[in-house]
Amino acid sequence: MRIAIAGGGLGGLTLARILHRHSIDAVVYEREAGRSARTQGGALDLHPESGQQALAEAGLAGRFRSEARPEGEEHRIVDPTGRTLVHHEPQPGSFSGRPEIDRSALRDLLLDSLPGDTVVWRHRLVAATPRSDGGWELTFHGGHQTGCDILIGADGARSVVRSLLTDVQLSYVSTLVELNIEDVDRRHPDLAELCRPREPVVRRREPDPGSATPRRRQPTCRDLAARRRSPHRHIP
Repeated sequence: MRIAIAGGGLGGLTLARILHRHSIDAVVYEREAGRSARTQGGALDLHPESGQQALAEAGLAGRFRSEARPEGEEHRIVDPTGRTLVHHEPQPGSFSGRPEIDRSALRDLLLDSLPGDTVVWRHRLVAATPRSDGGWELTFHGGHQTGCDILIGADGARSVVRSLLTDVQLSYVSTLVELNIEDVDRRHPDLAELCRPREPVVRRREPDPGSATPRRRQPTCRDLAARRRSPHRHIP
């Protein structure tokens, strides 16, 4: 039985790892040229009942804990003047909450846990056609084709596989803008002081947009601002 997973992001790689632990082979088709083809975005918060549980099923809980930052859960809610309204401090070293991990570190952790030939790079799925004898004929950008018995979609918001299951159109949830502030200790000591003592996330109490500022171990702050979009606006 040939299993194909479209998409080599965190979901597709986690599934491939769990299948591998149960001696079930799968091939992951990923459009990127390799693991270092682009930056992987910001950090993720993994909850015990979802992300952490999936990594435990994958046998990677220990490696996750070696890379994650429980202190990244710390955050303050402040008003527009900077006055602290709520300050949440997690228990040091505890993974009972939602510790933070860099997306690139988590992806590397998953890739390193798989056989080297599991991921086929430079393969962007553009079409999947049912075969008369069962299974699927897969067509990739550039014209290459192959077949599979089971097709699993993990290919993101614009998933080709999803269109085989539903005709529901995508719609905007929000627009996210990221601002990185380098050398924050010297250039913006007031902001650096607000983000001490460990790695809090600062959320400004504003109706719209909302924002969060994680403080990393290096002297950098990253500000995320999100604005909700109309639920009736569709992605072209």
